[in-house]
Amino acid sequence: MKLVKSKIKKHFQSNFSPSPHALKVLIEGKIIAESEKPSHMIERVVNSLVEVEKRFNTSPKEIKELAKKLIFLLDNKYCVMSTPILTNAGRYIQKPLSACSMPPLDLVHDSKEKIKKVIFKFHQDGMGTGFNLNELDDPVSILKMLNNFAIESADSGKENRPVGNMATLTVYHSDILKFINTKTKADKLNEIWKFNISVDCDKFFFQQLLKNRSITLKNGKTISAEKIFNSIQNAAYSSADPGLIFLDRMEEDNPTPNVGHYESTAPCAEVGLTKGESCQFGYINLGRFINKNRNIDLVLLKDTVYILTRMLDNALEISIDNYSELMNKEIMIQKRKIGIGICGLADFFVKLKINYASLEARELAKDIIAFINYESKIVSHELAKVRSSAGAFSVPIGNRYFDTPSFLEKKYGELNTKYVSCEQWKVLSQTIRKTKLLRNVSTIALPPTGRSGLIVDASTGVEPIFSREEYMTLHKNLKEYEPYIKTAKEILPEDHLLMVASIQKVVDESISKTINLPFNIKKEEIRNIYLRAWQLGLKGVSIYRENSKKKQPRKL
Repeated sequence: MKLVKSKIKKHFQSNFSPSPHALKVLIEGKIIAESEKPSHMIERVVNSLVEVEKRFNTSPKEIKELAKKLIFLLDNKYCVMSTPILTNAGRYIQKPLSACSMPPLDLVHDSKEKIKKVIFKFHQDGMGTGFNLNELDDPVSILKMLNNFAIESADSGKENRPVGNMATLTVYHSDILKFINTKTKADKLNEIWKFNISVDCDKFFFQQLLKNRSITLKNGKTISAEKIFNSIQNAAYSSADPGLIFLDRMEEDNPTPNVGHYESTAPCAEVGLTKGESCQFGYINLGRFINKNRNIDLVLLKDTVYILTRMLDNALEISIDNYSELMNKEIMIQKRKIGIGICGLADFFVKLKINYASLEARELAKDIIAFINYESKIVSHELAKVRSSAGAFSVPIGNRYFDTPSFLEKKYGELNTKYVSCEQWKVLSQTIRKTKLLRNVSTIALPPTGRSGLIVDASTGVEPIFSREEYMTLHKNLKEYEPYIKTAKEILPEDHLLMVASIQKVVDESISKTINLPFNIKKEEIRNIYLRAWQLGLKGVSIYRENSKKKQPRKL
């Protein structure tokens, strides 16, 4: 595709200097153009995002200050934008900046040609996709068709960004066993897969499972819940799929069911999606907020949340202009959902000399993400005073911010975290309900940050350190911190799950988290992990057993 150069005047110059490993990620991921320097990437992204401020009559002086602050944060790796923003902003000016979407398709009635066209367009714009297959008579055949389209698009050479995809199916579907085993023979058959698959299990299913009872499928047949769960365990052991999704829990935290109910998720399950919904992300690199005295710089963190919230709302403006499907525009005008995520959580703990697998780490992670969440809502409320609220706030019925108690009070009002009190949440909730002012219906989601984290030399998402060797090579002079450097495989599955359970309490959406397991783990352990994830209140879970696939990009 031909590049379209932005005509936006540069406000400041970037001094962004990636490490050799980060530069490799930028080049191989086509995040920067062939002739583009990393600093030029930062400049075009910043200038593209701050240009949106003119729509809201922001003064030239303030625009200049915003640009200066954003460049400072990006250059110094305090935050990083998602790869669609880094790739597209100011470069492909007719592409959205969203990372993922549930395409507005009807898989039952739309033609194959239309489905293919939409998937190609979404993928080549840089968006991963999520699909719900519940209404299909033969979900596995359609899944394979969707996967073939994804492969064809990837092979076209028109995708700058390798995108992921998610297909979900309810545990009550007549073809659930066939779906569960869709990918178990992929390696033997030399199949290429561009889709993650997840089984949607609700509360009733787990109740029946624990009572050793049967469930009734949609075709009227009964089947042992244990048989289904055993099939999931065996398939995940051999192929790392399927994961589990708990859409009923996601829907409980859907703030605007009047706009649409959650039907699927992003490819890594960090957000629930209604049809036509998309998501745009930016990430705070937590490890950078520890000063020389091993204290957390909350002032700088608050400033970073302010800038990131505002810039993600600007990114959404660009996306709404450029979505190829009208429904995407309409849904996102109603919801204006953004996702501030994190990377560098494991680095954060190492610098503070805290073990990832400790109660202290879990509590601190909850406290700091609650602070980010609260401050992002404050910013979103203030933005709404100037820019107006998300469209969903024009109709109180079906908007849980107007319930009594409201969405925020129910979810966060009893959490007396270190930096945000119960009273602060309640006052904010009541203010939003009274004024009807909130720019973004949700602001916090925790994607995996697979490449964005690497661009700023950070541990990815909420994950532990992946490889000790890689980490020690990248981070020099860490002798005194070595006792606190624990890898994903060295941490017990229970401690992985407890970390997610602690953080989930303070996150609007969901959390992308993979439980990395050694090759010789017993199948029963996977069963225990999946069951424990539900018991702890998670919204989904996935595992990866080492060497369970022929192609494993990184060694544990």
